[in-house]
Amino acid sequence: MKRDITDTSDTKRRRDAGILHITERDLLVLNWIAEQFCLSFDHLRRLLGLHAKATTKAPGTLSISATRDAVQRWEQLGLIEPPRKIIAEYPPYLWLSRRGITQLGSPYPYYEPRPATIRHLYAVNAVRLTLESHSLQGNWISYRTLRRQSQTSPIPDADLFSPTLPRIAVRVIERPPQHPITIRDELATMEALTTLYSRFWYFVDTNAYTSLITAVRDHDATVNPDKQLSPCIAWFTLETQEIQEIGEVSP
Repeated sequence: MKRDITDTSDTKRRRDAGILHITERDLLVLNWIAEQFCLSFDHLRRLLGLHAKATTKAPGTLSISATRDAVQRWEQLGLIEPPRKIIAEYPPYLWLSRRGITQLGSPYPYYEPRPATIRHLYAVNAVRLTLESHSLQGNWISYRTLRRQSQTSPIPDADLFSPTLPRIAVRVIERPPQHPITIRDELATMEALTTLYSRFWYFVDTNAYTSLITAVRDHDATVNPDKQLSPCIAWFTLETQEIQEIGEVSP
């Protein structure tokens, strides 16, 4: 049987052998990481699992070995910095390198995680992953994107946007407020954001919920009904792997 001389598939395979390639899933995941500043290894497993081509052994989570393979490939391509721990008790983190930012055409500047903010970033990433794993009806607009669009303060941790629904401001409180001033600051943030948002989703540590909801109710008792905050807020407990509703937003 004569071979079609126009069939170059074997030649292409030989020429491509050993060459690292970037995939569409790589682009999606790396841009996700850029939007969120950085991503921990355990959260990366979940993100890759959400976009896996085949069913994963653990539902919605890629295996450790397959995740390591992806990380190694990105490192070899120079797209990310070598993953490392920022806080000893937390998993290793990865973030885009300067080369990665250039290659992906990312609009965000180079960022290296810091211990002071890593707990908050971890909590925000957990919220986004959980919402997206439940087929979030709307677009998650990250803090970094909102910051690029507006230089005014305050800015929520994210904006949930849908053409058919009111915009929702997402706030994440991963630790109980340590001082009354912190609570007053959060109330001031809520009031300032009401000029742009009529709905808030608060994801809070269970130990923070009581003090925050009490502060909101005390505030509402001193203002006119149209200035009250409680009707605008839906409260959720914040857990690493699961988010449960603990309050309802008024219709």
